[in-house]
Amino acid sequence: PHALLEIQATGRTLLGIDHTLIRQFSPDQLMVLLGTDPSLAIPKSYILGLLLKEEAEIRSMMGEEDEAGLLNLKSLELLIDAWLEEGKPLAPEHMAHVDAVLAGLAGCALPPDLLEKIMAYHEGAGDFDRAENVLFDILAASPGFAPEGLQFYRRLLMKSDEDLRAGNLPREEILEGIAELKIR
Repeated sequence: PHALLEIQATGRTLLGIDHTLIRQFSPDQLMVLLGTDPSLAIPKSYILGLLLKEEAEIRSMMGEEDEAGLLNLKSLELLIDAWLEEGKPLAPEHMAHVDAVLAGLAGCALPPDLLEKIMAYHEGAGDFDRAENVLFDILAASPGFAPEGLQFYRRLLMKSDEDLRAGNLPREEILEGIAELKIR
């Protein structure tokens, strides 16, 4: 369809990357391909993440669910990497885009390294309850992640009660989480 051609043309124009390369490379390889200057590479990775998100939505409407899932995975990783590299959202709607892609991947088994990035993203966004939920997803697949989980809880203990309430994870739940991890 015409919309897919537009997305591909936009990617070529804005990013200087042929669409076939986008399909072949991992998100980490794409980040390198986008340049070594973070002031350019980070916004470009955000734009590429948005383009892949849009293409995934179109592919999903066309019934190409497998292709949409692969595009959503790349999109999610690029959007989160841009956030983590920049240390903040690149645009006011950045979180909404990440949440939309996460919703599109609901029920999919995600690789542990991507789950770790999602956890870091939620923690950085102040959404501590969701970060904790991802922590337990990681622990289900990788029980050896418990020390990192304890460090996560220790970082949260240094936050104010107000920040913890805003992140939907009160101090009492953090202490319960620490106790649970120490038992594992």
